[in-house]
Amino acid sequence: MALHEELLELEHGFWDAAGDGDFYRRHMAEDGLLLIPFGILDKEATVAAVEDAAPWTSHQVQDLTVLAHGGAAATLCYRAEADRGGDVFRAAIASTYRREGEHWRLVVHQQTPLQ
Repeated sequence: MALHEELLELEHGFWDAAGDGDFYRRHMAEDGLLLIPFGILDKEATVAAVEDAAPWTSHQVQDLTVLAHGGAAATLCYRAEADRGGDVFRAAIASTYRREGEHWRLVVHQQTPLQ
């Protein structure tokens, strides 16, 4: 599987995992951070927030760019549109992944809301 396909599959998994902290526990780096409109969350706080979140009913990734940083890290940059029961969220997203052994782990996920 190509790098962008592998990471995009993981990225979709994070969107689909709202309400499921186990996915975040397995795929987020121990030192990972989420930078979201209401704050900066470490892994523990992220898992707690995700477990309390309602699931997204749909999401779309548009204008994807993948920046490879050697063989051990890469960043996905894209525009997202997600719906949570009529509540639409639009944002510019940057997610950086680090290779840890055989697995990619989310290190930093940053959301900038769009109008």
